[in-house]
Amino acid sequence: MQNNILCFMNTPTALQSAAKTNRGGRRVPHIRSFSVELVPADRQGFSPGHEYVRLFWAAALGKGAIRDLLDLFLAGLRRRRVCEPFYLAVLASAGLVQVTDGHIRMPSRVPPLPSSMVNRLAPHLRLDHRRWTTRPGAAGSVGT
Repeated sequence: MQNNILCFMNTPTALQSAAKTNRGGRRVPHIRSFSVELVPADRQGFSPGHEYVRLFWAAALGKGAIRDLLDLFLAGLRRRRVCEPFYLAVLASAGLVQVTDGHIRMPSRVPPLPSSMVNRLAPHLRLDHRRWTTRPGAAGSVGT
């Protein structure tokens, strides 16, 4: 079972995980693992590796959160368990994933950035986002 879990002991998540105490009184890391379920989404939205996600969602949440999102997406495709992503709380608060006991659900497509997050982007990114969403085949209006 352990070799079916995507986890690296030198990742920040693994190193800062809550520690348990073993019988000898030594603290050992406690690593939580999750199964990932991809929920089929309609054609609206973007694949997690799409340029829109890498540009606008990364600006809103950070590149690390988007890397975790891509890792979760790949784990869902491969039906593998993952260690707790470092930015799981960020992804959940943005509404990109739902977390229950030992289980992460995420849509197979990433929705367009909500207007509340667009308003917090740097001015040049807001302008780029406006251009992106007003062109034919605008943000998420057709599957890309």
